[in-house]
Amino acid sequence: MSSTGEPAAKRARIEIKSYTEIDLSEFALKDKGKGKNGHLAYPLLGGETIRFNLSPSEWLRTPFGFDVDSKFEKPSFLGGKEPEKANSSEGLSLRLDLADGQAQFLTELDKTAAEAFAKIVDAKWNPLVATNPLFKSSLCKVSVILKGSDLTKLAIVVDGKVHRGEGWEFLEPFVTRCNAFKWADVKITARVKKLWNVAGKAGLGLEATQLVLKPSERPTEEDAFGDDDELLA
Repeated sequence: MSSTGEPAAKRARIEIKSYTEIDLSEFALKDKGKGKNGHLAYPLLGGETIRFNLSPSEWLRTPFGFDVDSKFEKPSFLGGKEPEKANSSEGLSLRLDLADGQAQFLTELDKTAAEAFAKIVDAKWNPLVATNPLFKSSLCKVSVILKGSDLTKLAIVVDGKVHRGEGWEFLEPFVTRCNAFKWADVKITARVKKLWNVAGKAGLGLEATQLVLKPSERPTEEDAFGDDDELLA
């Protein structure tokens, strides 16, 4: 109760729809003109940030896990430089192995954004979904925010328990223990953080808002030659 006796106002909650319920006919780009690195435009759906549940019923998989040993630019919590702006969002990328439905949705979203942006400025578009016809696989990259503002809400499923938290300090012990979550099962909600446009190239950037990670081990062969006595015969 508030000091006036009135009930405290409830915090507004954002509805997260399944990707199957997203109506791309409501897509629009908010043109903000030329910025520091290129033209600025914000993807919206019905005037709001585009958000969706990418795994409403099934689990996805991350074949590579978190790259914590990268030789390229690192976030400050892994020894990289502190960002210029205080409380800027920092994180790690996670690649997801998509099922057919998710791959089709993200491809359609990407195409819609590319066509709309092409009407504003000429840029080489980087696809949101990477396909490999040989292995018949589709992958997308999502940023997991671990420092600064808008931290990704994390849930780790290990030892028959669900551990919930945010930030790199929470995640780090599990990364070490779970082989950086290589081949982990994943549930995720995401938002289109931005349409990036740098040096004549452009594309969509996805950011995880909620992420569930369930470590799993790849199957190994049974030991065909495990009987020492047989080998010594």
